[in-house]
Amino acid sequence: MTIRKKVSRIGLAASFLLSVSAIAHTAIAGTITDPANDFIPTFTGTHDPSLDVLSFSATFDEATRTFHITATENGDIASFPTGRFVIGFNRGVGNRNFAAIGLRDIVFDAVITLDSNGAVAGNDLSTGSPIALPVSTVSETIDGATFHLDIPFAVLPDLGLRQPAQYEVNLWPRDTAVPPGNNQIADFAPDTTDLVVGVPEPTSLALLAAGLLGLGFTKRRRAL
Repeated sequence: MTIRKKVSRIGLAASFLLSVSAIAHTAIAGTITDPANDFIPTFTGTHDPSLDVLSFSATFDEATRTFHITATENGDIASFPTGRFVIGFNRGVGNRNFAAIGLRDIVFDAVITLDSNGAVAGNDLSTGSPIALPVSTVSETIDGATFHLDIPFAVLPDLGLRQPAQYEVNLWPRDTAVPPGNNQIADFAPDTTDLVVGVPEPTSLALLAAGLLGLGFTKRRRAL
């Protein structure tokens, strides 16, 4: 075997492994950043920094069938005891929105809530019933200005219309010290529409592209 052929085969194998690795680790993700201090005009609660969203991401792990929700606020979450973070999900039958305050494109049919003390709850609005959340079902962590939730797909099953990677989500912090209503809502992330969960990570796509290009290059060298 000539040195050229040996190097080409090594390159082909490496490129193939890179491509497979990229495919295996491609995450389904949606991430946005949100401007600081953009409390909405109808909010009548305390303008605490912990209710001001700076970033929000929702990913779906196909291997474990789990939604990963992460958000970073503009201030320490646990220090504001009446904070509540509502994550709205649209599984395809969403008929709830915020048209009353001019935001009809934020649509949802289920919600998961996280209080600043770590308490988690849920409600399936398509059936009008609470979502059962045993202690072992949803994993939550609050670390300073950031919270993270792991939500099994079984808690938010599809309704035959969308795959979990196609769900839409939005986050709106509330001040529960304010009487119930839209006046509790401090911020939306995204501001005027929902975030689609199913977006491949750019880094994974780049790895995949590099692997495929490597395959093409080694095949061309063998042909010469």
